[in-house]
Amino acid sequence: MRIAIVEDNVLHQETLLRYLNAYAAEKKLEVLVDCYQDGIEIVDQFKCNYDVIYLDVEMNIMNGMEAAKRIREHDEEVLIVFVTNYVQWAIEGYSVGAIDFLLKPLTYFHFEEHFKKILNKLVAKVKKAIPVKAGSGIRKVLLDDILYIESEGHYLHFHLKTEQFSILESMKNMEARLKEEHFFRCHNYYLVNLKYVKSIEKNGLTIGSETLQISRPRKKAFMEALTNYLGDGTLA
Repeated sequence: MRIAIVEDNVLHQETLLRYLNAYAAEKKLEVLVDCYQDGIEIVDQFKCNYDVIYLDVEMNIMNGMEAAKRIREHDEEVLIVFVTNYVQWAIEGYSVGAIDFLLKPLTYFHFEEHFKKILNKLVAKVKKAIPVKAGSGIRKVLLDDILYIESEGHYLHFHLKTEQFSILESMKNMEARLKEEHFFRCHNYYLVNLKYVKSIEKNGLTIGSETLQISRPRKKAFMEALTNYLGDGTLA
């Protein structure tokens, strides 16, 4: 689990870090924590790689609320927790999907109760995703949302359930990234999510509402991969 603490008060930062480490040791959790002194620091370096972000509301250069809004432009999944002296920030916090609020001064008892809720939320929302560079930012794409990925020149076109978008990336690199997931390259141009393959007919497969070609050299390996994924060798 990767966590960020964004807090300009060193004492408060150290207290929260100590509580996190103590709880992780007690529950035998693997936790990696990064600390930032201001909202601008995490925004400038943000890579969609955190599970939870603790944000102090009041900071000098960029406050926690503004940082949260900027983070939400790139990551809709990360759990945001505000740490503040003032409970009235709670109402505004809901506009950026904050999962919880911690009031200062923080005690270990209150932190412990809070983090139980965080763990339950993480367990409930566990879905595999990959971060990709899209435009000027980083986008986290849920694997279950991807029907297939299409290669065209130096670009990859992501065909999702509800939309399409493109990134500058090689199919070879993307295939390697998804090697351990339920994706298989049925053609030089197509990397498909085996979960959504509806049917196979000759050298074509139906995925979503589209038919994609299966290249002859890849067909045997593709059928083996699909059979292994389905378990009993039948299409759902």
